[in-house]
Order: sequence, then C-alpha cells, then structure tokens
Amino acid sequence: MHRRDDEPTAAAYSRREFVAGAAAAGVTMLLPGFLAAAPAGAKTFTILHTNDMHASFIGMGPSADYTPFTVNDDGTRGGYARLAALITQRTQARRERGPVMILDAGDYSMGTAFSAATRETGGELHLMGKMGYDATTFGNHEFDLGPAGLGKSIGAASKAGRIPAVLSANASFAGADASLADLQRLSHEGVIRRYAVIERGGLRFGIFGSLGKEAMIYTNGGATTFADATESAKEVVKILRETEKVDVVIALSHGGLEKGPDGNYHDGEDVRLARDVPGIDVVISGHSHTELREAIIVNGRTPVVQTGKESRNLGELVIALDGDKLTVVSYQLYPIDDTIVGDQAIAADIEKLKKSVSAAAFASRGYSIDQPLAIAPRDLPNTFTDIAAGTLLANLVTDAFRVATRADIGFTANGMMRAGLSRGKTGVVTVYDVFAVAPLGSGVIDPTPGSTLVTGYFTGHDLKNLLEFLLIDNAAHPGEYFPRASGMRFSYDLSRPRFDVVTAVELGDLDRGYRAIDITGTDVQLFSLTCPLMLGPIIVAIPKYTKGKLPLVPKKKDGTPLTSKVDALEMPPENSGYLLPPPGTTDASSVDTETGANAGLEIKEWQAIMDHLRNLPVKNKGELPIIPVDERAAEVRGIKLG
Repeated sequence: MHRRDDEPTAAAYSRREFVAGAAAAGVTMLLPGFLAAAPAGAKTFTILHTNDMHASFIGMGPSADYTPFTVNDDGTRGGYARLAALITQRTQARRERGPVMILDAGDYSMGTAFSAATRETGGELHLMGKMGYDATTFGNHEFDLGPAGLGKSIGAASKAGRIPAVLSANASFAGADASLADLQRLSHEGVIRRYAVIERGGLRFGIFGSLGKEAMIYTNGGATTFADATESAKEVVKILRETEKVDVVIALSHGGLEKGPDGNYHDGEDVRLARDVPGIDVVISGHSHTELREAIIVNGRTPVVQTGKESRNLGELVIALDGDKLTVVSYQLYPIDDTIVGDQAIAADIEKLKKSVSAAAFASRGYSIDQPLAIAPRDLPNTFTDIAAGTLLANLVTDAFRVATRADIGFTANGMMRAGLSRGKTGVVTVYDVFAVAPLGSGVIDPTPGSTLVTGYFTGHDLKNLLEFLLIDNAAHPGEYFPRASGMRFSYDLSRPRFDVVTAVELGDLDRGYRAIDITGTDVQLFSLTCPLMLGPIIVAIPKYTKGKLPLVPKKKDGTPLTSKVDALEMPPENSGYLLPPPGTTDASSVDTETGANAGLEIKEWQAIMDHLRNLPVKNKGELPIIPVDERAAEVRGIKLG
C-alpha cells in the first residue's frame, strides 16, 4: 500500500450536511470532507464492509494481466488477495480505537467463473472466512443454482473451515421439499440463522440479514419462502433490543438504493427499511451496485452505506456510541487496486480452486478457466450511455448467438452483457474473461453453470413492437435496454410518437445484403430470434408492461405460442444484467440445445461467445485469433434518424 493508515481518501466526508429533498423526508447525506470528532467518553467502533462481490476472486480486469503481488503494473479493480491485505491493514489501524466488524450485504456469489464450482467448493464463503468476515446475508444470486445448490455450497464451505455467519431474518426453509434438506440442516446447526450477537471490545452487537422485495422477485428460491423485509426486521430488532440486550443493531440488507431526480441517492428499499424500523442503528446495503461515496443518514441518526460491486472498494464506517446517541465519525471507500500488495495465502487458495472450476463448468464444452481464446486489439466496453462505444462488443456477442443457433436474428440488450472485454497489457482474452460477459445462472435442461440461449419466432410487427419497447429510455439508467442485433438492422426516430419510433426493420447482414420486412402487421411470416435467457421472459411480458399497447406473441416454429408465467415478473429497475428470470418463466421448448456428440446439452451464452472467438480466422496456425475491431465489426445496426 502507498497510503498512510489514517490518510483520508477522496471519499472522506466534511461536517456539512444537506437535506436530500422533500421526497425523502428525514434523510440527509454527509458530503465529501466529513470528519467528526467522537463525543468525549463515547465508545467508538468500526465497520469494514462490502456488498455484491459476485465471486470476483481475481478482480474484473483481464485475467492474464492480474499481478496481485506487485504494484502499479495492472489496471485490475477488485480481487480477494488485495482485499484481504487491505482488510488486515485497516483492522490493525482501527483496532486500538475500538472493536472492528467485517460485514457483507449479500450477492457474494455468482458473477465469475469461480461460482461455477460453488456447489463443489463453497469457495466464496471459504475465502470470506479466511479474510475474517463476521457475517453476510443472502442476495438473490445466492439462489441462482436453487436452494439445493445453495445448501451444497454453504455445506462445502463450512466443512472446509470457519465461514462468516449467514444471516437471514426473512427467509424460511420450512417444509418437506427435498431441495431444502441441506439448508434445513445448516439452519439447525446454526450455520444459517436469523441473527447473530457478537460481543467485542465492550460492546454487544446484534446483526441480522434481510432480502428486499425487488430482489425476491428474481430469486430462484424454489420452495424457500420469504417474509416481508420490514415486518421481519421489526420482529428481530425487538428480540435484539429486549431479549438479547444489544448495544448496536446492524442490518445487512440486500434491498438496494434508488437515484432521485436530482441525481443523488436518498431513497430505495434499504433507506425505507432504516426509516420504518427506527431500532436499526446501521444499514449495510446491497443489491443496487451503488458506489455510495456519501453516507445516507436516515431519521437523523442511522447511516446507510454501500460500496458498489465486485470487490472494487472496501467501505470503512466509524461510529461513536454515547449512551443511546449514535454519531458517524467518518465514512470512506478504499479502492481495491494495484497499489495494494495482495495476501499470499488467499491467492494460493484461489489457485487451488481453479481446477475445480474447470471441471465443473468448462470441461464438458472443451474449455478450462485460464485458456487463452483471442487477442483484443483494443477495449470492447459494455458502455450503456455511449451506444457507439459499446457496439463492438454488442455485435460480437449477437453474431455469436446467431452463429450458435443459426437463427435469423441474434439479439440482446445492453444490460444483458455483464462485463466488457479489456485489452489490458497483452490483449489476451481468456475463458475467465469471456465467462464474465455472461456468468449467471444454471440450466433449464442441463445443470451445467451458466444461463442458456433461448429462441422464439416473431412476425415483422412483433419485431417492431419489441424494438419499440426497448427503445424507451429511462433517465435513471440510460441506454441499459438499448436493443442490439445480428442479422437485423433497424431505423428509428425518437422525435416520433411514443411506441411508433421504429420506421424500418431489415433482415440480413453486410455479406448478403439487407432486405426490408413488413412491420405493419399484414404479413404473418415468422422469423427466428435467439436471445439470452433473462431477456426472453421480458419480451414475453411486453404486452403486460405496456398495458396492451405493444402486442406481440413469441411463438414456436410451428406458429403456436410459447408459454411463460409472467404474472410475477416486474420490469427490473436497475442492473438488469445481474438479474435472472423468476423461476417458472421459461418455456423449455425455447431452449437451444446441441446436436451430435453433445446432444441434450444447452447452448450456453458464454459457450456461444467462446466458440465464436475460437473459430475466428487466424493468419498462422497456432496463433490466437484477433477480435475484429474494424469498420465492419463496428457496423451500426440501430440507425438513428431525425
């Protein structure tokens, strides 16, 4: 580290406060520069915290560049070796001034190749235990492999050694369903519990976990049931205050934050939880991937904090407690980057996990985690707000989908691509890097990690209405649903009336040429469209979202409608790329599968992209193919008019 223990970062805060707005009454924010003095005689404690780490064991830069033991030579953000080293440093720096808690607000799993073997290794909780975490909670992604998969993961981690307490006040695993057996056993053993009480440094801390309402919708919980987060919190806080006699109540809440019209974060489920349950002293927030550089103060006393995602930052919240009076002394985010020399033991554990990952996820498709696939001559970002910058990646991905299934159209939306491909120092793109573009979920038909491609058939009018819906932008997260396609290009004019901005749809490509298709509804010819699993149920639900103003019916090849349960599906407000479709929303007949030796295996999103890269032309045998970034590769397939 090239930073003194007590040197303030750019995220330290001043004494100034401002009222965030009438729409968020009772909420204030601590602005940059805040550093308060602890009241004389008060007891001070520190919370080091993370959220939404998504198994970012080696960070989210090009894996070939990652050098955790040397400084100032890679651009990787995150990574557990560096995170562990910083936790150790900050714990040592703060311990003399009071107890230190290390906490996480959920979605510790799913997001990189390492979670592909979570059922076998429990690697996420295993490493968190070694880093000294006291507690975590469930996010929606802990359930991506179903309750049975989650039970296997926690069980494997707990057998390997100490793990943080897994807390959930509003999840219930009661019932006779066989998929709940491991979670029931772990609950009986106290590995999973509603709350934990930790006595440290003369203070008694009560900590509980909670899953928010919006996150519940996208939780593949199976027979798991979830109670209302607020009511469950009230019950647990009463127990912690009256029975357990704790001094401090901390909520690990995976509910999220929402950006207001003024661009500031002062609302969201985690803010409302603090507002509606005044017995909570601190909320460690997760789910919305918000890099919150100002602590939100609710009811004049309760801080709500969040660090972003993918172990990019470590949050440090320092609080003074004087009787019942709680004062935020300081709050700051420490970046996890290559100014930090990583922890050798954590790095060694990560190397051991790679073999399990390759066996669990990639061997069946002929890949391994560190395998080089191609050379990126420049960055291919997944930038939502800069449509042009994100076009290279979008075209690459949708081309891969179309090649994999031989559909007329390969299709996605900006937010469905979870990561970009970075050139880094060498340009080498590995299996680890590509998997991060499409890392979530398991199969509909086969259990191999990673979500599948699905295909439906649409008329020209259906395609127009699909594009109309995705072209409705949202000021809170602009560009996230912008449509991306291969085998199709479209023209649109945003000055036209809502739901009628698309002026033309053409099928084809630069090699074959394009031909216009009828979009008026008079032609009933069907065209096949392949898209990611997450996008499928959203497409099916477009008539519901628009109250019938944009009718469309995804069909099977024979013209009969695909069936999908959309009643529980609500439009994802943010970070859609990290949400999976609710269980029971995918028609199995739409799932794309392989033929020949791999018959019955799904065609995974990540597999389609890897296969496409591996089949790109090379100049000389044995060389890695170069990802095309020329004018053809950057073809504009959404043509903006007006």
